Amino acid sequence: MLDENSLDVLFNNARSQNGWSAAEVSEAQIQQIYELMKFAPTAANTCPARFTFITSAAASCQILNLAC
Repeated sequence: MLDENSLDVLFNNARSQNGWSAAEVSEAQIQQIYELMKFAPTAANTCPARFTFITSAAASCQILNLAC
């Protein structure tokens, strides 16, 4: 069982992201995030999530152009 503080972090005080920071995310941080989420539970263990990590301004522009 999780302690009260952990429950608060996960459920009572958690909020959806609604803004972005201009700070860069390092390759090490991206790898750490990926390692944490690659085994996250999914419906029927189908692993439907697909992620693309955009790490340059040029790549970001390409993605934006595809969205139009």
